Amino acid sequence: MAEFIALSSESDSGEEMDTLMLLYLTSKWQNSVWKSEYMKMRKTYGEFALTSELSAKQFTNYFRLNRSEFNEVHRLVQNSIYSEG
Repeated sequence: MAEFIALSSESDSGEEMDTLMLLYLTSKWQNSVWKSEYMKMRKTYGEFALTSELSAKQFTNYFRLNRSEFNEVHRLVQNSIYSEG
């Protein structure tokens, strides 16, 4: 989510740009931290074993479906993706 601040004057613009850059980098860092932690756990436990650990927002962002939509799609394809035997 991006926030925009109107630059009030040339003297303030440097400080405001620094603040904007810091906010941007902080949000990117926080996002990459959860991604890297999730990826480490995913290698150990598997892709779908960890879905219960994701918040609703993270789940929707990761799969591009909410949980009920994901479950519906899974129900439709589960016979095709599970092997027999």
